[in-house]
Amino acid sequence: RWLTAADHVRVGASLVVSAFLWAVIAGVVGAVLGIERLDAGAAFVDSDALTQLFSLHRFALVFGVLAPLMLGVAVLTVPAQLHASNVSLPRLAAFGWWAWLAGSIVAFVSYLGNGGPGGGDERYVETYLLGLALVIVGLVAISVSIATTVLTRRNGRRLADVPVGAFAALVTALGVSLTLPVALGTVAYLWVDFVNARVAFGGADLIDSWLGWLMREPQTLVFAAPALGVLADAAVRTAKSRQPLRGVVLVGVGVAATVVFSSVTQQAHVFEVGKTPFETLQSFVPFALFNLVPLLAPLIVIALSLLAIKSGTPALSAALVASLLGVGMVFTGLVGSAAMHIDSLGLVGTTFGEAALVYVVYGAVLAALGAIALHVGSITGRALPDIPVLLLSLVGFIATVLSSLPHYVAGFLDQPAATAVGYDDSGFVGFANVIVGLGHALMVLVVLAFGGLVLASRRG
Repeated sequence: RWLTAADHVRVGASLVVSAFLWAVIAGVVGAVLGIERLDAGAAFVDSDALTQLFSLHRFALVFGVLAPLMLGVAVLTVPAQLHASNVSLPRLAAFGWWAWLAGSIVAFVSYLGNGGPGGGDERYVETYLLGLALVIVGLVAISVSIATTVLTRRNGRRLADVPVGAFAALVTALGVSLTLPVALGTVAYLWVDFVNARVAFGGADLIDSWLGWLMREPQTLVFAAPALGVLADAAVRTAKSRQPLRGVVLVGVGVAATVVFSSVTQQAHVFEVGKTPFETLQSFVPFALFNLVPLLAPLIVIALSLLAIKSGTPALSAALVASLLGVGMVFTGLVGSAAMHIDSLGLVGTTFGEAALVYVVYGAVLAALGAIALHVGSITGRALPDIPVLLLSLVGFIATVLSSLPHYVAGFLDQPAATAVGYDDSGFVGFANVIVGLGHALMVLVVLAFGGLVLASRRG
């Protein structure tokens, strides 16, 4: 029944479970890279394999974990929030799940064959592009189903009256539907160029030059936006109150949609102080639009969620703690990304960017734990115990900080990104890489423990 299922519970659960499996892969790869970076003068992994590991880590974090996890949570929970029996276009959602699964497996195989970005095997480069295209098609199909559900199955309510979680899912669904087709067109163009003249493509080394915007901030906020809705809903339910500034919360969530313009420029916007005030302003405006404005989304939601708690009955719940910590980590990653794009800090090309991505993705994982704790009772009739989820959320928060913060510091110490050579590993940098590896390993344990908790709960 699971193979042919088209109901939102099975499709959503399949996406969430698969994303958690990818989280284990991402965590293991992150731990291996931390060990490899311990000694810049010794190579434990072949240079070609190391290039593929760095690229696989980014792919796993964004297209293996972040995007399918947040969309899976939306498919799983949005119908219940709207009091609908299923998502709209359920077979399209099921098709999207299978397309994403097939594409992610194909992409993973291409990495094993040295065909990912920077790879040297031409056959597997084409395999990578095929896998990425399938992943994109699948995510867009799921997003269309989610957007249609929120827009057509509100049971007479205005869009402004739906739960914030459903509204945030709509923001992500529309954002994915608008941006990923642009990436799909780029993939098609790269494939045509690769099998012919290679005038623009230039080989596998330049894949990231064309598609790198998909796997860095601020684009990742499009995928992570449902975390904002989880926090807003968890705060209201925990405090048993109403959101006094609900309209502002919706505006805050909607601010996340501004990052769709990243698909138009497809480049990083670095702020540089010019020779004249006009040149400085000319540099600051796009920097602010793409790096500072997105910060308002999590900032507004966090502030107003705390206000909702204060206006009601102040209390703690596992869903609230997990989502609050998760959105806080997403905000920290976006702040880091903004800082990295200030030219005078000299952080571009360092581990600072890697840490920002991990903050956003692992923050979304924490928020997903909160979403499952918040909604699983109404979906399955069997709620998760609060204390274990709360403890796992705290451990996950520690794992996120350990796997990210040391690389923020190492970025200021000029440790280069995506390489295990060319830096001084003495002092704090070597220590930082060890801590980062341990942080990734700890997050793997958190994900596995949460999966075990869910299984134990289902068995009573």
